[in-house]
Amino acid sequence: METLNSITKARAKLMRGNVGMASMLLHLDLVECEESKCDTMATDGKNIFYYPPFVDKLTEAELRGVLVHEALHVVYEHPLRRGKRHPKVWNIACDYVINAYLYWDLGFELPLGGLLNHKYKGWSADKVYQHLIKNEDDLQEAIEQVKQQNQNADMEDDSQDSEIPDTSEGNISEEDQESDGGESDSIDLDAIPSTIGEVIDATNEDGKPLNDAEIQEISGEIQRAVALSDKLEIAVGSGTNSSCGGRMEELKETSIDWKEQLNDLLRSSVANDYSWSRLNKRFAWQGLNLPSKTRSPQGGELAVAIDTSGSVSQYELNKFATEIQAMAEDCGLEKIRVCYCDTSVRKNSDGEWWDYFDLSSGDELELVVRGGGGTEFDPVFNLFNDYTDDAEDVQAIVYFTDGWGDVSADVEPDVPVFWCCTEESSYSERLAFGEVVYVDTARFYD
Repeated sequence: METLNSITKARAKLMRGNVGMASMLLHLDLVECEESKCDTMATDGKNIFYYPPFVDKLTEAELRGVLVHEALHVVYEHPLRRGKRHPKVWNIACDYVINAYLYWDLGFELPLGGLLNHKYKGWSADKVYQHLIKNEDDLQEAIEQVKQQNQNADMEDDSQDSEIPDTSEGNISEEDQESDGGESDSIDLDAIPSTIGEVIDATNEDGKPLNDAEIQEISGEIQRAVALSDKLEIAVGSGTNSSCGGRMEELKETSIDWKEQLNDLLRSSVANDYSWSRLNKRFAWQGLNLPSKTRSPQGGELAVAIDTSGSVSQYELNKFATEIQAMAEDCGLEKIRVCYCDTSVRKNSDGEWWDYFDLSSGDELELVVRGGGGTEFDPVFNLFNDYTDDAEDVQAIVYFTDGWGDVSADVEPDVPVFWCCTEESSYSERLAFGEVVYVDTARFYD
């Protein structure tokens, strides 16, 4: 009870200068937990779990910092967005992003040894995760930081006022960001210690993983809470540098770039169940027998439509092709089919409407500028709905366009549609169906 009172008091003090963030915390239930569930503090997007022996060691300032840390996990929807990523590395990535913002932008105190590295300042958790998985040295450095923070938490000394070190100067080079490679075989990811302020996957009342509908429901609740927090901060906030209000929605929008957003949407649209009745051909050449997705007997396909009315360049198409192929492979899709459209769909040199790429056989996705002129979106969906007999395995359609066009509601296909729009306009905002993802093509030229 004494621990709960300390948390409640710290939360109340946030109301004096951080009304928006304090409001976010009011939406999260405080739940005491055993060490076996969480030995620090954690959130699943609906609750904040706390372990009394950990909380009791914190100063009031540190406790406020950890509470805001948990609230930011919710703002970023980290408990909903892990997907198939390794939970330990995902926790580290999320902590790096949040702690950098808390410490350098908002000036909050954090427990001694909290995960902090200046080179990840301004990154998204998704980007940090991919970097750590591909760069063993940086992942090992992160693990050592986690071990050190746990040692500091166990120490009974007078060093609570020590400054948290900045472990790196500057940012990672572009070369490092694009480093290839997969998960390290020399690091046991399961053995990584827990971090302070963990992210726990959200579950339903039965303790089972959420389905897509449940995830969307919780996501909607979080977005409404964020909107309310911003309004409160605008109405009564202090406007000081430590205020989170008025910036939380901005944080959500800027933290997830188009690749991460589209990848999450694609993940949610493809089958998640596997069956051993048919082995996955993508890994057969490695001598690995792995199950395939049950929903799609042929491994699943992605349909891509390219607006060739002059809205995108060949260079941008090349960049887009690289990202789309990586997403398709990440989702377990084996094939991609592509069509090109301006005011009508343009056939290829073989007289076919679709170009086919078999990823399971090693094909590389290539996109070309074909056609030109005006913009019509309906022809692509007429082609898919009425003139494509082998489309039963297509699990989503991605349309790459500047967004300057209309689409009829009656041509909506029976698969998810994702509009990758290079411009924000009144046209892209009123498309009759599908999800809109804005693509900043300027970043293609960085």
